[in-house]
Amino acid sequence: MNTLVIGNIRTMDPARPTAEAMAVVDGRIAAIGTHEEALAVLEGDHETLRFDQGVVLPGLIDTHNHMLWTALQRRQVDLSECRSIGEILQAVAQFAAAHPAHAWIVSGSGWHVDNLAEARYPTRQELDSVCADRPVCLPRVGHAAAVNTLALRMAGITDATPDPDGGRIDRDARGDATGLLCEPPASDLVERLIPPLALAERVAALRDIQAVYHAAGITSVIDPGLFRDDFAVYEALHREGGLTVRTLAMPRAVTDRGDEFMLRDIDAWQGRTGDGDDFLRLGGVKVFIDGGASLGTSLMREPYPDEHCNCGIQVTHTPTFHRLAAHCAANGWSMGVHAVGGKAIDIVMSVFSEVNRTRPLRPLRFHIIHAYLWPSAQNIAAAAEMGIGVATQASMQYRFAPVLVKRMGAAAVGRATPIRDWLDAGVVVGGGSDSPVTSYRPLLGIWHAITRWVDALALVLGREQSISAQQALEMYTRNGAWLSFAEERRGMLRVGMQADWVALSVDPVTCEPDLIRDAVVRMTCVGGRVVHRAG
Repeated sequence: MNTLVIGNIRTMDPARPTAEAMAVVDGRIAAIGTHEEALAVLEGDHETLRFDQGVVLPGLIDTHNHMLWTALQRRQVDLSECRSIGEILQAVAQFAAAHPAHAWIVSGSGWHVDNLAEARYPTRQELDSVCADRPVCLPRVGHAAAVNTLALRMAGITDATPDPDGGRIDRDARGDATGLLCEPPASDLVERLIPPLALAERVAALRDIQAVYHAAGITSVIDPGLFRDDFAVYEALHREGGLTVRTLAMPRAVTDRGDEFMLRDIDAWQGRTGDGDDFLRLGGVKVFIDGGASLGTSLMREPYPDEHCNCGIQVTHTPTFHRLAAHCAANGWSMGVHAVGGKAIDIVMSVFSEVNRTRPLRPLRFHIIHAYLWPSAQNIAAAAEMGIGVATQASMQYRFAPVLVKRMGAAAVGRATPIRDWLDAGVVVGGGSDSPVTSYRPLLGIWHAITRWVDALALVLGREQSISAQQALEMYTRNGAWLSFAEERRGMLRVGMQADWVALSVDPVTCEPDLIRDAVVRMTCVGGRVVHRAG
């Protein structure tokens, strides 16, 4: 069915920023402008959708969203509402009792230690007290996992096991392993042993989460750091015609098994960045340089203020990272690099500059992920010069600001996530969430990027880095499309582009900012098809 959309339309197209009507024919925009212009291209029967309040925008794009991971979390132990070690143990015990056939007891990753009264991870002995006969693994935000004794034993980890390169096995005062494994080289020793859910169950989980995303206004995501069996889930759902969130899937580089294995593993993917169709394409290679700020493992130029001997962890050593970046640039791969701390950003920009001398990176759209703990003016200028993008997550500052302020002070944390500095330099910045690490709701990220307000602290952090509503919307539309290699197909409402659009109950450009995060998503369309309609 062809469609006439009438309302306050913000096209995000600089050539024609606003319109009053849009005609959709065969899933694409056939006309946009006045009511008469839109009506003129519609022949025969068509549906009319009228929005007398709010705004119609291009579909929202999340440039760093672990959609599959978020989906699977709903089929695992849910720790997101736990507020103490006791509640974690209760959740584990209840899940184990309810699922006697599960060989492993595994949680979702979207839970936070700073939410717990004890402000620490459960120990292996505590986990043993509720489940000792099956391995338990409680991963958190992709950078740590708390496991029980049996899981350590199955992975061959003893009190004498040395820390793997780029990871840390936490130990108590006696030197005994506590069950906490920090960063992927350590946590993967256990996590790689966990049998995956059956393909059919994983496909069902991915299918189900899409309705949740569409209800938040999301029409496209970049899902970073997938292994081939993860990608197979996307392929299976796509084959059956069930993939409705357009996805750019980023393969994850395996950097802890030697350089030759890493390069062979990347080359074994069938295709290169950009290969695929309108619903599923390959993105750039994802690689970790450091850890996370809330864990104290992001790589810093100076020690953490409360840990004077700790500058974080370098997950991937510089020579390995340099070899991977050069290989990607020479072989048609883009790259997205997880770099949180200032020293990690320095390393990334230095390597990129070296590679750029022989293989210009601008056409490949290499980008930095997170990049929020004090990138330097030199980092920002170099990114602009080379055409390096940034995938930022304003909701991450909103979520983690309280714990970071305790460690580093409000003034320092206010200078983090310098979105305005990146944009002022001409760097393309895409908006995202890092779901399930923080909420997938893009309106939360848009609101925080504008206000910099943190409820838990009751203050504005870094007002000088706040951006306009127009700029915030661009991060989740035009800029997101650029990072997705899709700016010719979506990110704007323009004739010939895919009819991906969302109708909101308020116009973020003209309404009071505090109305944005709780705005109602009245309708979401992908390729002209209604995928969400508010009741």
